[in-house]
Amino acid sequence: MIRQSTVRLPLAIIVATAAALTSIMTGRTEAALLAAPWAVLAVLGLSSTARHRTRAAVELVADRVLVGDDVELDVTIETDLSGLIEIVASPDPAWWPPGERHTPPRSRVDVIRSGQPLTIRGELPALEWGSHDVGRVEILLREPYGLVQWSGAASEPRRVRVHPTPVQLQRLIEPWMVKRRSGTHESTEANRGIEYADIRPFGTGDGRRDINWRVSARLGGLWVSERHPERATDVVLLFDSFVESGHDVRAVVGLGIEAAVGLAESHLARTDRIGLVELGGIVRWVIPDTGSHQLQRLTDALLSIGLFANAADRDLSIVPPRALPPRSLVVALTPLLDERFIDVLFALQGAGHDVAVIDCLAGKARREENEMTPGDAVSPDGTDSGGRTELSDLAHRMWEAERAVLTDRLAERGVATIGWQRGVPLDQVLGQLNRWRHRARRVSR
Repeated sequence: MIRQSTVRLPLAIIVATAAALTSIMTGRTEAALLAAPWAVLAVLGLSSTARHRTRAAVELVADRVLVGDDVELDVTIETDLSGLIEIVASPDPAWWPPGERHTPPRSRVDVIRSGQPLTIRGELPALEWGSHDVGRVEILLREPYGLVQWSGAASEPRRVRVHPTPVQLQRLIEPWMVKRRSGTHESTEANRGIEYADIRPFGTGDGRRDINWRVSARLGGLWVSERHPERATDVVLLFDSFVESGHDVRAVVGLGIEAAVGLAESHLARTDRIGLVELGGIVRWVIPDTGSHQLQRLTDALLSIGLFANAADRDLSIVPPRALPPRSLVVALTPLLDERFIDVLFALQGAGHDVAVIDCLAGKARREENEMTPGDAVSPDGTDSGGRTELSDLAHRMWEAERAVLTDRLAERGVATIGWQRGVPLDQVLGQLNRWRHRARRVSR
């Protein structure tokens, strides 16, 4: 703790000195009486020179919160002083979303007594997803009469994971291939299940529960009902963390993380095994598994995704086979900007995986294209009223045409692609993706 004098101490010294000089020069005792209390305050302030012992500890009430919630901190302080104490959280600049205005954290003030521990709860708004350090907690202790204050900071590393807002999904991507495990996805084979498939004559191994008595009475023989069994599948989220300059990287990656967390929660609720492969600055993976612990592992891996540009060639040859089980449903979350990632999509489809793509950049590109309305005026130098030139508009249309060609190439191989933009429900996007998947499958055949 660092000792500092408040404005009251020099004021008390100046007033006491001025009153004392006035009393001596004029010989009036009234001035001396006026100087007495200020002199006492000056003596009290100047006598407080000893270094005091103060200990502070910071604990997180919860180390996992959602975007929009408050991160609560319990600051426990013990000191041999009595006075007024104030705390305020001072997080790192990376805590706040880039380019957005934010309200400074509110301070908390309380009275502390010597030798008695005091716990004060502070709050920080969680505005940005990711794994963050809460930074420093500034402590200000004012002695009685407000003449001297002690300032310091508790800077123990305390990390909190801010999760994206969960997305409630009513529908999921329909897998073409399922495993022989009990689940909620309807299988194309006929076996014991719920959904009706067909009827056939009674045969060896059939049970009485399978007999369709109405059909048997009408046709004069024993007939059994066949049903579609409910199966589970393996889902692998393929996350593209290649960084392309010229785009809002955090917005694109944040949209992909929201989709990944929503898909993970929904598939785990349907007893599917789900895993993650991050392909970009580094190659990391989470082996497919089920259960609530798997959701925590996936979320931690998503929140620690690095936004780093990397020119090294990366492929899936170093990923162990257990990270990509055979005949898995691979959901790629990507802006479709890096050729290496696109080559991986074709390689996975050729290896027998069921691949679907959610484009996290298409919606942003369309919004930028719509910023220029047909009524915008164009100046003689080719610049419109919004600052865009005809050349930049032509380049944008060519870029959109290249992305359309890439989407058609993927569709020819049976890989459906759908764009998602912020503000559109993910359920709606997945419904469109299922329709595109059926269409792409017919085209590929």
